[in-house]
Amino acid sequence: MGVDVKQVEKEAKRILDKFSKALGGIEGEEGFVDRGEFDRGERKIGSRSLDLEDQGKECVGFKEKFLSNAPDSDGDFIIAEKGSWK
Repeated sequence: MGVDVKQVEKEAKRILDKFSKALGGIEGEEGFVDRGEFDRGERKIGSRSLDLEDQGKECVGFKEKFLSNAPDSDGDFIIAEKGSWK
């Protein structure tokens, strides 16, 4: 018992058309989200706050840790082969 490709395509098109029609009924500006505040101010790391001035101070040794996890690096950069996953 094989899969009827034509039937699957027809059903997918029907679902997409129905979804598109439902989205068409939504009012509002396209691609815009209205937020009360645009600046996040401070952020939390773990259980404590981190002021904007202190950002980056927690990253001591990040580069070395990051590069040590890479399969191949030259000490400054990750060496990768484009498309090697194919």
